[in-house]
Amino acid sequence: MKLLSFDANGLAHVGAVIPEGIIDLTRALETTHPRSVDSGSMLAIIESGIDIDTIGEASIAQLRTSGKLRDYLVADPSWLPPIVRPPKILALALNYRTHIEETNLSFFDEPIIFTKYSCNLIAHGGEIELPPFPQHVDEEHELAMVVGRNCRHIRPHEADNYIFGYTICNDVSARDRQRERLKMGQPYAYAKNFASFSPMGPWIVTRKELPDPRNLKMEVRINGKVTRSGNTSGMVFDPYEILAYCSDYTQMEAGDIISTGTFAGDKRLHAGDEVELEVEKIGVLRNRVVASRQPWPNFTQDQPTGPLVRERG
Repeated sequence: MKLLSFDANGLAHVGAVIPEGIIDLTRALETTHPRSVDSGSMLAIIESGIDIDTIGEASIAQLRTSGKLRDYLVADPSWLPPIVRPPKILALALNYRTHIEETNLSFFDEPIIFTKYSCNLIAHGGEIELPPFPQHVDEEHELAMVVGRNCRHIRPHEADNYIFGYTICNDVSARDRQRERLKMGQPYAYAKNFASFSPMGPWIVTRKELPDPRNLKMEVRINGKVTRSGNTSGMVFDPYEILAYCSDYTQMEAGDIISTGTFAGDKRLHAGDEVELEVEKIGVLRNRVVASRQPWPNFTQDQPTGPLVRERG
């Protein structure tokens, strides 16, 4: 199934993509399976461990047979990130050979892991807001996996059993700040965690629908023009190796997200751009880039990098 989250009168509901459009799966399951499924949020569904593909498809079939399906369709969903507040988001740097080559950085025998903050997630259709100071900002088109259940110290051949599904992440990066922080030994988390720098979606494709993510075409379009293309087969560490490694590094929990790195090419973003990230068999994540709406009073406004503005008095 393709499962999304959307706002329904201030509450997060789960939707499913079906031939007729998008169905409010939360309401559907409340009707057809009122006692057996906690369908209040994507995270609740994942944490419950239910077979959402089987139960969801049965619910949709029941409503279709009864002629009531149209009552549960959502014409214009107000998109939310697929998981509104995942327990944690981990991401990989330098996980495609072509990206390693273009950066002239060293290859390591282990994945390079950093964190992204869930407060910076924005949904499909949301706006990527640039900082108010001069900055080279890049998109980073990445396949992201969603952990299906808690795991610790698993092996790569076991990892598939712990994956709920896959989505698309844009690991937006402030390059001037990143290069500055590289000199300080902390290049990743700071430059990749500005507010709105984590677009994700539009939905999660479950493992049942996408059983193997290791050979998927990927494409970036900016204002309708293809700017770069890649394939998940170019990863140094595949998704199963990544999840196994992360399960040694820390406790992995149901609903965690791991973004698996990007490939080579021109990634530059500018205010006014519409950026589309497509992954074969998943879909297209679309966001618009906008200029900053207000100054950041503690940062130098006319320089890409610089000292913190100190208050004197």
